[in-house]
Amino acid sequence: MTSIINKPDQILYAENETPPLGITILLAVTHVALIFDAVVFIPNVLGKITGATPEQIRFSCFVTILVSALCTLIQVVKFKHLGTGFILFMGSYSAFLSCSIDAAKMGGLALVATMTVLSVPVVFLFAYFFRFFRHIVTPAVGGIVIILVAVNLIPIGLELWHGGNAQSTGFGSPANYMVGTITMGTLLALMIFGNRNIRLWTPLIGLGAGYLSASFFGLLDLHHFHASPLFGFPTIAWPGLVMDFQLSYLPLLAAFLMATLAGSIEGTGNIMLVQTVSRRDKKISYDRIQSGLYCDGLGKLLSGLGGGAPISTYCDNIPLIEMTGVASRAVGICGAVLLGLLAFIPKAGAIILDMPPPVIGGMLIAIAAMLFYSGIGLVIESGLNNQTGLMMGVSITVGMIAEAEIFFPDLMPSSLSPLLQNGVAMGGFTAFVLSALIRLAPRQKASFSIDAVPKALPELVLALGEVVAQLKLSESEIKRMELACEETFMHLISEIKEKDNTVLFKISRVEQGLFTEAIIGQCVSDIVNLTPPSNLMTASDESIQNLGMFLLSKIVRDIRHIQLSGVTYISFIA
Repeated sequence: MTSIINKPDQILYAENETPPLGITILLAVTHVALIFDAVVFIPNVLGKITGATPEQIRFSCFVTILVSALCTLIQVVKFKHLGTGFILFMGSYSAFLSCSIDAAKMGGLALVATMTVLSVPVVFLFAYFFRFFRHIVTPAVGGIVIILVAVNLIPIGLELWHGGNAQSTGFGSPANYMVGTITMGTLLALMIFGNRNIRLWTPLIGLGAGYLSASFFGLLDLHHFHASPLFGFPTIAWPGLVMDFQLSYLPLLAAFLMATLAGSIEGTGNIMLVQTVSRRDKKISYDRIQSGLYCDGLGKLLSGLGGGAPISTYCDNIPLIEMTGVASRAVGICGAVLLGLLAFIPKAGAIILDMPPPVIGGMLIAIAAMLFYSGIGLVIESGLNNQTGLMMGVSITVGMIAEAEIFFPDLMPSSLSPLLQNGVAMGGFTAFVLSALIRLAPRQKASFSIDAVPKALPELVLALGEVVAQLKLSESEIKRMELACEETFMHLISEIKEKDNTVLFKISRVEQGLFTEAIIGQCVSDIVNLTPPSNLMTASDESIQNLGMFLLSKIVRDIRHIQLSGVTYISFIA
C-alpha cells in the first residue's frame, strides 16, 4: 500500500504554495464533486420526511450550502482563532441524520434548527478545554476514528456500486459492476503507475472515466440537470426556532449532544489527518485543532439559526490531497467559492447530483482504502504498543458491532439508537474512554516546578535527584533523564522575557519508559524536526542553541512539541 501513497516529502504544493490556475480550478471541482451530494443530502431527506414544501426544502439546502461554503473558506484561510489553514471542507453531517429525523417528526424543521443551536456549546467547550484532553485525544484516537470512518464508508460505497439501493432499477447488474470497477481501477492504476504530473489529474481522470463508462452502459441520467434552472435564488422560507421547550424534548436533546460530541472527536481526527497529509514535516499543531473546532461550532450555530442542517468537517475528500500531492490553500479557497456559487447555480450543482451511483461507489472504495492507510499511520505515530493496540482493536470491534445494528436491538432505547447504532460514534467514544482510562491508570509519578531563569538550573538538578529516589531509576535512566530535562529547560527559558514564569515538570513511569512533560505558559520555538548546523565553526548562535535539542532527539523517543492556548508542552519518553 505504501507504494501508492505519497510520502510527506512528495507533496508537490504545500499549503502556502500555489499551483497553476488550471490545476487549482480542476482540483477544486473534484473536491466539491466528492462532497456536494453529502452536503445537500440531509436537508433533502428532512424536507421530504416532514412533508415540507419545495420552497422550504430548497431554502434549507440553500442555507446549508452557503454556511458550508463560508465555514470551509474560514477553515482554509484561518482567521485568528477560527479555522485550520488547510483544505478542510464542511457540510451536513450524517451522525445527525437519525436524531434530526426524530426532531423533524416531533416539531418540523424548526425543532431541528433549535436542537442544532442548543448543541453548539458542546463543541466550544470541547475546543476550549482541549488542553486537558491532549493526552487523551491523541493521534492514536484520531487514527482510530479515521479507520472507523473507512469501515463505515465500505458498505455505503458497495451499495452505491451496486446501483444505489435494492429498489433501484438494475441494482446489482453487470453494468453497475463494470462502471464501478472502471472508476476504481482507473484511480488505483494512476496512483500506482502515475508520475508526478499524472497524480495531479488522478481524481479528475477517475471521475471522467466513470462518467464515460456510465454513459456507454446507459447509466448516465441527467434528470436533475435538465430540471434545474441555470440561476436562482430561493424563496425565503425560514422555519424559525421553537421557543416553548418541552420536557419531552430532553431525550432528543441528549441524542443531539452526544452526536455533537462524537462529531467533535471525529473532527479532531479529521484535522489531525489533514495536517499529516498537507505538511512536509507531518507535524500536528494542536492550536490548529482547537481553532478548527471553533470553526466547526460556528458552522453549526449559523446553520441552525439559518434553518439549515447540522454541519461538521469532512474527511472523505482528504485522500485527494495524498493522491495529487496538492495541499495548497488556493485549491481550498477556490473550492469554497465554487461551493458557495452552487447555491445560486442549481444547474451546475445538478450535474454533481446526477453522478451515477456506481461512479460514487468506486470512488468511495478507493478513498476508504486510503483512509485506512492514513488512520493506521496516525496510530503508529503515537507508538504502537500493547495498550494502543488493545484500544484500537476494542474500539474498531465496538464500532463494527454498532454499525451492524443487530446487537440486542430490542434492548436499546429508541431515542438513543441514532448513536448506539453509529459505528463511528460508538467506536470513537470507546477509544476516548479507553484512552482516558490508560491515562488515569495508577502509576509512579512525580512533579515539580522550577523558576524560568538560568540560575535555577541547580534547583532542577536537586529536584531530579528527588525524582530519582522516588521512582527508583536505573543508572542509565538517571543520565538520560538529567541530560534531557536540562536541555529542555534551557530551551524553554531561552526565549522568556516576562518575569515570574515557571517551568512545570511532570514525570511518570509508563509501559515504554519514563514519560516526561515540561510545561511553560508561553509559546517558544518548535523543537521538532530540528537539523544540526553543517559547520560548527561558522554556525550562528541560534544554530548552536538548536544543537542541544537535536542531540536530545537522539537520546529520548517520541518527542512532541504542543502549543495550545498560549502554553507550550514539550514531552518525550526517556
